[in-house]
Amino acid sequence: MDTAIGIIAYVGALGLTTVASLMLALFVATRARALPGSALLALFLVGVASWSIAQAIPAIVGPAATPFTATLIALSPLPAAAFVHLVFAFALCGTLRPVAIASYAISGFATTVGLIFGVGEVVPWHGFPGMFVPSIVGWGVLGLAGLLSVIGHLRLAQTWVQQQGQHRRQAGAVFVSSLIGLVALTGFTFPALGIDAYPWPVLLLPLYSVALVYGILRYRFMATDLWARRGLVWILLVALAGAVSAGIATVPLVLAGRPAGLLATWAALAATLALGILVLAPLKRLADAVVFPGGRVSDADVAGWRDQLAGATDTTELATIANVLLALRLNLPVVDDGPSLAVAGETVTLRGWNDAPPATRHVVDRFAGLVGETARRLAATHRLVDAERQARMIELGELAATVAHDLRNPLGIVTMAATGAPSEVRAEISEQVARMNHLVSDILDYSRAWTVVPQPIRLIELVGQMGVGLEVPEDLRVMADRRALVRVLTNLVDNARALGTNVTIVAAEGPPVIIDVCDDGPGIAPEIVDNLFRPFVSRRPGGTGLGLAIVRRIMEAHGGTVTLARRPGWSTCFRLTFGDL
Repeated sequence: MDTAIGIIAYVGALGLTTVASLMLALFVATRARALPGSALLALFLVGVASWSIAQAIPAIVGPAATPFTATLIALSPLPAAAFVHLVFAFALCGTLRPVAIASYAISGFATTVGLIFGVGEVVPWHGFPGMFVPSIVGWGVLGLAGLLSVIGHLRLAQTWVQQQGQHRRQAGAVFVSSLIGLVALTGFTFPALGIDAYPWPVLLLPLYSVALVYGILRYRFMATDLWARRGLVWILLVALAGAVSAGIATVPLVLAGRPAGLLATWAALAATLALGILVLAPLKRLADAVVFPGGRVSDADVAGWRDQLAGATDTTELATIANVLLALRLNLPVVDDGPSLAVAGETVTLRGWNDAPPATRHVVDRFAGLVGETARRLAATHRLVDAERQARMIELGELAATVAHDLRNPLGIVTMAATGAPSEVRAEISEQVARMNHLVSDILDYSRAWTVVPQPIRLIELVGQMGVGLEVPEDLRVMADRRALVRVLTNLVDNARALGTNVTIVAAEGPPVIIDVCDDGPGIAPEIVDNLFRPFVSRRPGGTGLGLAIVRRIMEAHGGTVTLARRPGWSTCFRLTFGDL
């Protein structure tokens, strides 16, 4: 390998590792500072960056870097102790405190000795302007740092073997990344051991950062949100783009040599800077597109979104379509805990987008505006349909009331005309007229506008004469219209008696107050469950199909509901829930 290119590769690898480690440390300190072990991980990463700087500067300035490099090398046991502390904390080890105390004591002692007695010097080596060579004291300091690192890796490997699931995968990811770092560090021993070869293991050092980032992202070693993880990838890609552009920009200087004269030097440096900027700009755009796609919204995008959102028939379907479209556009996972969009009525709410970058947030805000337009159109359509349905119901109700009222006079005439008929005929006519009168009464009750006058009613007094089982607190009171509530309970109890042998009323204090009317009959046929409270749907032979519909109308007038409920030991229970009036 050409010496100049070899030096550039060496310094570039260390520079990239420095930038990546500092960015990782900043990421952990800002995005994951509340998590256990975050401070230790950040300290360790800063130590990796310091080591990389300490080894890169000598390759640029030569022996003059000795004081600076020696000081940083002397401090290297401290991040090693932080690594041991982090690993034992991650492994949930019961001996964490004594191990941490011992590791910090050893590293503090080694650092103090190194700072006082010196750890080595920078000397020219193998075409490099300078490489660090440790002294005897330096070997001792680095040996202790290495020993701490080995202890941490052994404990990490043990955790990897013993644990299961996510904890094991996390331990394995960190172990592999740190192992890559240890292999890379062997390159720094070449000068001290007299190995006359290019320190190629150092070129692996950036892979340490890549592997550690992969462990954080893939196995959630630090439980951070989506935008933090994407921000981390973006930072590293931009750092890589900067390193690539800087490397490309220096190629002309390496090939042409150092220009002679001030003007030539200035021109060469200006050309190099321009070349670096030209290379960096498209690389940064590529990083933006990879990590935060979908930054530009065209008119065609808006038209396509409108067409697809218009296919929704309700707000639930609208929210589903919207989240799928947004996930496809921004390359996001559709998961429950991820960034999402919720629709409630005409309101659109964004969840988990606060930390999104401005360009992505702009896309989301514009998309949410389109979803809001669709939600308002849906609401207007539903209001129109409801108004038309209500008008038809009022018209039908008035017609039904008129017909029912007009039927009563003919029924009375039929009854009077049958007085001269044989007894069997009179009995049949009387039964059918009574049935018709019951149907007429139900139609009139269903079509009327129920106006209730709620008052406190002691429930036990109201249901005590119904002849059914009771599980009602003695002092339970309910705010209801007495006559309307009697009609409700009578309808439910009559239905229950017609189908079951045991009927019981169960009540519980609220809020809200609930009353269950239960029977042990055959239950509700599955085919009518969804339509049970609609007019002319009956659960018993011979019923008018209006009893439960009337119950629903009366409960709605009370601001409450009637629903099916489940109680152990009973096949059917109707639950009355009273709202606040």
